[in-house]
Amino acid sequence: MTSMPVLLPPQPFDLADCVTCSNLVNISYNMYADWISAKKPAQKDFHWNPPSSEFTFSPLIWGETKELWIFKHAEPFALIASNKTQVFVVFRGTESTEDWLVDGDADQTAYSLVKNYGKVHHGFFKLYKSIRTSLLQTLKETMASTDIKQLFITGHSLGSGLSTLAVPDILNQPFIIDNTALTINHFNLASPRVGDPEFTSALNQGRANNYRVVNTSDIVPTLPPSILGRDLYQHIGTTVTFTAQYGTYAGNHNSLNSYNYALKNTLQPTAL
Repeated sequence: MTSMPVLLPPQPFDLADCVTCSNLVNISYNMYADWISAKKPAQKDFHWNPPSSEFTFSPLIWGETKELWIFKHAEPFALIASNKTQVFVVFRGTESTEDWLVDGDADQTAYSLVKNYGKVHHGFFKLYKSIRTSLLQTLKETMASTDIKQLFITGHSLGSGLSTLAVPDILNQPFIIDNTALTINHFNLASPRVGDPEFTSALNQGRANNYRVVNTSDIVPTLPPSILGRDLYQHIGTTVTFTAQYGTYAGNHNSLNSYNYALKNTLQPTAL
């Protein structure tokens, strides 16, 4: 199997922080699997038991996908984890049929939450807007409850699309603007393209350090194409690449066995 080491950027990139984000993304996938195992109960009926860890977990953040006038299905998409000095906003990736429909809704629409942020993927943005009220309120409450020094925003696959859309929205909240000592890092894993060049430029010039971790054998980061009809798409952030070829689309894209493994085995990122 083809394998090339992880190319780590200079500081302020921190590999340990990136691994922690990847670990939490995998917990978010496990949370979703627990919901599926419980036969997809409504939000009020789902009681998730998070794993024992150093983190405290918030109530889950739910969103709705509504496509083709058929689906209107609430699912748990995100969680917030915290310890005494750090908060992590974590988005899971594509799992359900409805999620795939969101991924495919690639026409662009204005990023209307913050001025001068260009255009973004319509499906991702519609889903993010269904999440944001609960997300921002939960984040505000979490930030107020502890002495937070660092904020991390992270996701995998569709979750990276959502994390990217969350960054400018979060950065423009008064409780973040007023916290000038707060360090903000965005680690997105296996992200598709999310916005046009204007969006990318505005995001890259913002307060957060943005890192895009990508397996060069993974097809998802090549989507949507950089030119889609009249729309232009451009990736955000500093790229952190590795090559891990598992022989299948799913294997190359897998959060745990491809991305998490590579970040923990940077010199030999393909499991033998």
